[in-house]
Amino acid sequence: MIFRDVLNRMTMGRAFLLGLVIAALYYFMVFDGGTNQKNSIENSRQKILALQGQLKENQAKLDRAAVYEKTAAEIGTTINHLLGVIPENFSISDLMKIVSNEAKVAGSSLSNITKGQSEISAVAKEFEELSVSVDLTGTFLQHMVFLSNLTKVNQILIVRKFDLNLGHEAKGDEAPAVHMVAEIVAYRYRGNVAASAAKPGG
Repeated sequence: MIFRDVLNRMTMGRAFLLGLVIAALYYFMVFDGGTNQKNSIENSRQKILALQGQLKENQAKLDRAAVYEKTAAEIGTTINHLLGVIPENFSISDLMKIVSNEAKVAGSSLSNITKGQSEISAVAKEFEELSVSVDLTGTFLQHMVFLSNLTKVNQILIVRKFDLNLGHEAKGDEAPAVHMVAEIVAYRYRGNVAASAAKPGG
């Protein structure tokens, strides 16, 4: 009844004023003009940006890992190839046999072959230099074939102190004899020995 009496006494001006009061209360207490939605959207956008940044960082790590794996595989292949041309089980006798066989194939006459002093490589202590000195007699072409054949051996061989001298004049169509003296060096891998020597008390 009280509420009905209030409504009966309500004039147009009072009703309008009451409506303004209610609208003001709603505006200041309930209506936010989309502020909460904007804040929520902004928070979501920040989270998305953070996730995108994390994804980029993770992708960069994956890319670096892939590059590392590829590089490691290439290095491993290179090392295996290197060890293939610098064998561990190799001796001066093996080098002398290679040189003698190649001289024979080329047709050069091997007058003398002597063992050199083996020494640790100045480049890396894991490798040992083995050398032999050769004294060959034959034609210039035979000596070139001999040297060429050495390059085809699946091993690193270096020719040092290379010297050619004319032996005697040719007679008729005979090719002149050429005397060749050279030092030939091969390498032996001694990584395991070097590693043992590097250990304390080794």
